Amino acid sequence: MSIRVRRSSIALPGPVPVATIRPLRQVALACLMSLLGATAPGLALAYCDEADAVAGVPAGRPALPDTQAFSASELFDGPAQGDGMTQLASLAREAVTASHDVRSAEHGSRAARQDFKQTEAGGSPQVSVNGTLGIGQSAVAGRTLSVGGVGGAGVNASAPLYDGGRLDALKDYRQRLVAASDEGIGNARERALREALLTVIDRNRFRLQLKVHGQQVAKLSCLARSIEQIVARDRGRASELVQARKGVRQAEIARDEVQSLLRQADARLRRVVGDNVAPWGAVGVPLIELPALDTLLSQVPESPEIRALRLQAEALDRLARANAAEGSPQVRWQVGANSTRQAQVTSSAWNAGIAVNMVIDDGGSVSAAASASRERAEATRQAMASGINERSKQIGTFHDAARSAYLRARHVAGVLQDSDQLRNATFEQWSKLGRRSLFDLISAENEHYQLRIAYINALHDGFSASAQLRNASSGLLPWIAPELAGVPAR
Repeated sequence: MSIRVRRSSIALPGPVPVATIRPLRQVALACLMSLLGATAPGLALAYCDEADAVAGVPAGRPALPDTQAFSASELFDGPAQGDGMTQLASLAREAVTASHDVRSAEHGSRAARQDFKQTEAGGSPQVSVNGTLGIGQSAVAGRTLSVGGVGGAGVNASAPLYDGGRLDALKDYRQRLVAASDEGIGNARERALREALLTVIDRNRFRLQLKVHGQQVAKLSCLARSIEQIVARDRGRASELVQARKGVRQAEIARDEVQSLLRQADARLRRVVGDNVAPWGAVGVPLIELPALDTLLSQVPESPEIRALRLQAEALDRLARANAAEGSPQVRWQVGANSTRQAQVTSSAWNAGIAVNMVIDDGGSVSAAASASRERAEATRQAMASGINERSKQIGTFHDAARSAYLRARHVAGVLQDSDQLRNATFEQWSKLGRRSLFDLISAENEHYQLRIAYINALHDGFSASAQLRNASSGLLPWIAPELAGVPAR
């Protein structure tokens, strides 16, 4: 905060150069108003400037762009460290790395792969060995004939020849579950990025709000100090000092509330991405451009959640086939050999053949299991259709919300120009001409800073809606970091 003091002196009678006519006219007007009691000594010479509160922002200009065109260099808090897409990709990596839900989905995918291997192994020959070793005796009519060691060894092998397609259907079932679990990884990563991005947008919102509130406190504090100079000479205007100090305290309360919200946003962000919290001040720049609504709607079936539901429904169809095949004859080939020794007598045998097993009547168990799987498949398809419908509605809502927010931001930016001129004119009329009250001045200042806050909110509302818009379609990851979209864990 700074107070600029303009000093002039009235020239003595005599020739007046043309270059000095205009300054002298201003001084003469100020002296005339002073004689008429329209201004207080000292205040007419002071001008409060919030430029010092934010380095690089010229006096009288809003902290955010005041034109309808969005400029990436002016939208955010200081120069961005890298472009917006680079920051979005960095945020995606941090969010995915820190997410416990992603780790859980990856472990689930590994488990699904092991289930597939187990099912696949069911078609391979199963080989087993057995053996016994001990001691025994034989007796006839109570007379012991022999006592000695007892032992045996055997080997058996078998494999399915025909099962009505049950094993192939089970393998298809497990394979689709593996693919669905991979989509689950992509869905978990998408949720992690969405939460992180919305949290960063909120944090950037509060950071800019805090800057504006800081400017407001600095500006009103400067006005209060100027009024102190008035009251020191005119005690009858002490009520104006009380009013100015009240305005400062109210601005400080608003600033402290935003400071608290910023701390909470920082804490949430650390829970989402860990301690490696970067500024990510330019993540909203790419979100300003809105994709075509029809394109977004057509991409809904490609979202990880919808693809996972589709694969789950296909997997349940295969499970229904496997359950129905259990009623078919089960044919296996098998071979075996064994050798035993007891009481110094050794015997051996071998066998080879085909085993057939067929259920004649199971009370409807097989049919019920197959029907249950088909019903679950249909239920999953209905859930998929509901998900597509819900996402389509969200896309329409978020697309309209984003467009409305950006349009509102542009309108507020235009009003900011008028507000800036109004508050400066009010200051001049109050401090030099006495045509406005202090209440008018503080109201003009508060309205200007509220418009700045409204601009910040409108802009970041648009960012949030744009992020959720892409998330409701095919997802944020295919746009931001394609290498992280649906990558299976190995």
